[in-house]
Parts: sequence; C-alpha cells; structure tokens
Amino acid sequence: MNSPEAGNKIKGAIIYIVGFVGLSYLFYKLWFLRAPARKIPNNDSEFVSPANGKVIAIKRFNEDSFIETKDSPLTERGAMKILASDIAPSGTIISIMLQITDVHYQRACTSGKVLSTKYTVGNKDNAIMMPAEQFSRYENEHNEITIQTDRGLKYKIVQIAGFVARQIECYVSDNQLVSQGQVLGIIKFGSQVTIILPDSVIVTAKVGDYLIDGESVIGII
Repeated sequence: MNSPEAGNKIKGAIIYIVGFVGLSYLFYKLWFLRAPARKIPNNDSEFVSPANGKVIAIKRFNEDSFIETKDSPLTERGAMKILASDIAPSGTIISIMLQITDVHYQRACTSGKVLSTKYTVGNKDNAIMMPAEQFSRYENEHNEITIQTDRGLKYKIVQIAGFVARQIECYVSDNQLVSQGQVLGIIKFGSQVTIILPDSVIVTAKVGDYLIDGESVIGII
C-alpha cells in the first residue's frame, strides 16, 4: 500500500507538470503569437521590413546568377536562380534572422497584388548555424509570396522554416490585394525571412540592423 508521503509526491509532480504545461501554453498564446500594433508609414515609395529580426546578409544578384550550370539548387547560384529570376534581371536579396523572442508574423513591404504563393517541402536544418558562404537556409521548407506594386514592380517575401520552426502559415492567396504592413502569414518559432527586391529599389538596410516588421524602412524607390 502506498504511503501518504509517496501519494503527496505524486500529487506534487502532477501539479508541477500541469503548471508547466499551462505556463508554456500561456507563453505561446500571449507572447510568441503576439502581434503588437505597428506604425505603418503608409508610403508606397518606402519598402518596410516584412519581418522582425536581424539582417544577417545582403546579396546582389544579376543575370549572371541565373546562368544554367551544374550547380545544385542548394548552392548560392542555384538559390538565386530559383528565388530571384522571376522578380528582375538584377537586384538585392536581404536575409533576416528571427530569434524565438521576435515577433513571427510577416507583413507586406508595400501595397500591391499577390501574384503567386508557392510552398516547397524541404529540410529542417538549423537556421542559425550555416556555412559562412550561405546566406539563407533555402534548402529548408519555405513559402514564397510574390507581390506586384501599382507601379509594376515585383518583389518576393520568402518564409523559411528552421530547426525549431515546424510550421509555416500563409494568410494570402493569388490575386489578393494587400496594403503596406498587412499581415501575410506566420512562421512558428525561430526562423528566417528573405526578401528579393529589384534594382529600382535602393536598399537602405545594412547587415547587423535590427528590424521591426511593418515599421523599419529597408529600401526606397
């Protein structure tokens, strides 16, 4: 027969587990899924950051990046061809790292129309520990959102899952009109967001900048 002391220990363990699960759920709902109000510029001559996080890479691309070679899609050249060739002949790729404590919703950089969304199944590699020459975990599961502005400029936001991130959600669909700062989707837990801009956008962001989604200006027309 179990002693009262053993019973109390079991009850204590159950209370601890229930409390831990409850606090974890509250953290997830109230902190991780938070969507604080942002001061949207409402100026479509400015491109605001689609994500909250740190700029880890800014890469130029041009037509030479799209030359067909034996490169694997997992190489930088292959990634540029896959991700950027439908945006412009040349431009800039900006990669943003989202830590687990950052806001994980993605927003439209400017107003426009969603031309397409494309989800790709991929790996779940660590998005923080990458080879030095690699600017994004483009081999990971990702979702591409291509938007065209009223001026005819196209840009692309890529939601990239990481080692911890296990779910990408996209809230928009093809031909949908979006406004600057509108929430487009979410990546749950630590992850990356990449934005591909044409040459007509002068990039003002710098590597190391900490960006606020919907507020920080990363480029101007």
